Amino acid sequence: MRDGPPYGYLVQELIAGRWRRLFAGIYDVVLVGVLTKPLWERSGVLEPMDPTKDFADFVVNLDWRWLIAGTLVWYAYHWLLTGYCNGRTVGKKAFAIRVVQDNGARLTPATAAGRALMSGFFVAVGVSVIDLVWIVFTSRKQALHDLAANTVVMID
Repeated sequence: MRDGPPYGYLVQELIAGRWRRLFAGIYDVVLVGVLTKPLWERSGVLEPMDPTKDFADFVVNLDWRWLIAGTLVWYAYHWLLTGYCNGRTVGKKAFAIRVVQDNGARLTPATAAGRALMSGFFVAVGVSVIDLVWIVFTSRKQALHDLAANTVVMID
């Protein structure tokens, strides 16, 4: 098992496929979802909305402390693992892919933090599907958060 790619020029054959990225992402969503479910439940965000009340009442009655805690766990998972575990989350490791800078260099913790922040931003503003579908339109199979952070997902 090698520590990383031959850092430098990144050839097209090393770019991770869309399906592999999708399944690695699903793996991470399930894993982090299980870890954060108790926090989401405590926040009230998983409770069904009362049809007699409007959305503003639902939002006002959330326990924001737990919602923020769950969001921070989600962010920390993606930032710390990609930043400090050679560009890999648990899902990426399971599917033998990793995140690198767009020139093939090892991902820095600062770049991983920005990438995780951009990914979370797209989820928060409700365009995560567009973020992920963007992979189809780029030759290097980059999502919008990859383009924003100048990163590429490659085969390990």
